Amino acid sequence: MKKILVFLTISVLFIGCNLNPNKEARIQKIEAEILQSNEKINQLENRIESLESINEQLKSRILEIENN
Repeated sequence: MKKILVFLTISVLFIGCNLNPNKEARIQKIEAEILQSNEKINQLENRIESLESINEQLKSRILEIENN
């Protein structure tokens, strides 16, 4: 009975340790997600800058129309 209990305990510990993903793989996954997030942020910043430029042009047109 003791042998079965010891065997089951070791088996459960062994299986439990193998279920955790590798730390290096998790780190690489997080790094990839960070890079993707940075790319999306850069794209959004560029779009905002272009929209701000267009907005300024439209404001100047409105002022020209109002002055005429």
